[in-house]
Amino acid sequence: MKQYLLLICMFYGLWAQGQNRKGVRMVTVKGKVTQTADYCGGARPTDEMLEKLNAPHPLASKTIYIKIGAMNADKSKVYKKVVTDEEGRFTVKLPAGRVYSFVEEWKSGPYKKPQPQQFVEWDLACWRKKYLEPDFVLNLKTRKFPDVEINYHQRCFYSPYCGQYSGPLPP
Repeated sequence: MKQYLLLICMFYGLWAQGQNRKGVRMVTVKGKVTQTADYCGGARPTDEMLEKLNAPHPLASKTIYIKIGAMNADKSKVYKKVVTDEEGRFTVKLPAGRVYSFVEEWKSGPYKKPQPQQFVEWDLACWRKKYLEPDFVLNLKTRKFPDVEINYHQRCFYSPYCGQYSGPLPP
């Protein structure tokens, strides 16, 4: 009888570890953040150089903000934030039963128009759309969910996202 009681207590203890104080099951989410880049000028690059730029590389010390919901709305507040390690990886515990948006810093607060820049004409409708789109959406309402994988592509200064550049080009 003592063995059964001990076994029941062990199962309860394991189950309780996956619950928070309000009885919501917590899920451990793993993720990786990488970066790719465009070639931005100078002598014609070799194929190896282009492959290296196009290959995702771990993005260390990148802060990712987590919001509740499938869209990055102005009123949605940051629920949690995580910082990647040297390999671009992170782990975070989130309550099950919700949908989460993962965004980078400029999308973590209220929407702001881009700052005026010399030689750049911004497409504000495009910028707003980019702001509203999360970098990754994670649905924890299902039993199976993927690891979070985010790649940030670094564009050249003369090819800004949602902008038209009209200045001098690199040699």
